[in-house]
Amino acid sequence: MSGVAVHQSCHSSVSHPWGWLDRLGMGLAFICAVHCLLTPVLVVALPMIATTFWVNHDFHLWMLAIVVPLAGISMFLGCRKHHDRWLVALGILGIFLLFCGLLAGLSSVCEGHGHSGSVFPLGMESLLTTLGGLLLVCAHLRNYLLCRSSDCSHSS
Repeated sequence: MSGVAVHQSCHSSVSHPWGWLDRLGMGLAFICAVHCLLTPVLVVALPMIATTFWVNHDFHLWMLAIVVPLAGISMFLGCRKHHDRWLVALGILGIFLLFCGLLAGLSSVCEGHGHSGSVFPLGMESLLTTLGGLLLVCAHLRNYLLCRSSDCSHSS
């Protein structure tokens, strides 16, 4: 068997120890996106929902307090292993858009209290937060897939 190359098969089931962080991050980012897409519809359809936690302006702040450290830790651990620049770009842009969405929401609250001069047009909070959440879902998914495939080695 001297001239025959031995090929190791790539198992897609190879997991990394922090894969649950990416799965949790994808779920939370997806919840953020769904929240921003459905809240306007739910408030119109069910006005009573406007009094719940679901539409509280602090919701974004609470989600950021969970999502940002989770994304940072899982992507740092993944990037240490696979050094992917697209992952870093997706993660940073997603977090940036989430913060912009939070600021847009805060500026709309200030306008409601008689302060003017918001830098964000009406409705930007939902758009920015939804895009940021979707970018974080993509970043977590990319990190998860890269970490799973990086254990795979093919000899030639």
